[in-house]
Amino acid sequence: MKHLKLVWENAEALSVAAAHYFVERCAKHIAEKGSFSVSLSGGSTPKRLYQLLATPAFSRNIDWKKVFLFWGDERFVPHTHEESNYKMVKEALLDHVKIPKKNVFAVPTKGEAKDCALQYEKTIQQVLGKQMQIDLTLLGMGDDGHTSSLFPGTDVLSEKKKFIKEVWVESKQTFRISSTYRFINNSKEVMFLVAGAAKAPVLKYIFAKNAKAKYPVQDVNLKKGNAIWMLDEAAAGLI
Repeated sequence: MKHLKLVWENAEALSVAAAHYFVERCAKHIAEKGSFSVSLSGGSTPKRLYQLLATPAFSRNIDWKKVFLFWGDERFVPHTHEESNYKMVKEALLDHVKIPKKNVFAVPTKGEAKDCALQYEKTIQQVLGKQMQIDLTLLGMGDDGHTSSLFPGTDVLSEKKKFIKEVWVESKQTFRISSTYRFINNSKEVMFLVAGAAKAPVLKYIFAKNAKAKYPVQDVNLKKGNAIWMLDEAAAGLI
């Protein structure tokens, strides 16, 4: 897997570049196969991307009827909860564009976390087919090197069979629903959005030559596709 690092002046410039890239990939996939599937990420940096995609400058260049949206991970809270990734995307993007409701696949969060994870995996398979391949997976990275809800020390890191799994995050005393490496690494392409000086030490480590596995984000290794890292100068400051 190739890693392409692109560094922008600040988080805003990074987000604008990511929005342009999103539109370009969307047009490419729709032209080739008639649809574009995306796994969305939570967090402040992706939120700005979604806000930009909702503006006429970008949204008019997206054929929303042929876009299918999924979530790479979700906090196990109601969709109306302030911490819900779905709520964030809804307010930043969905409320402002004409995407059919049937094209939006939120993570279920009612009942048991394990059951919701199983249900979501089945839903994704019904839409994508047995191949279970997303066109573009958006990911962030935490200060601790986690991505999606693949946190250090959690049992989901060793999951080999499932595409979606519930995760108990001890430090936060809560469940999350997350994509597993099996699902992420089956993507056609991954785009990381990483901003802020707090991320710089982890990026310095993982981009060092012959860096040994230390952080969950290092196990994102696509079978065939490439990873694009959209960084701001603060995050890339130690590379």
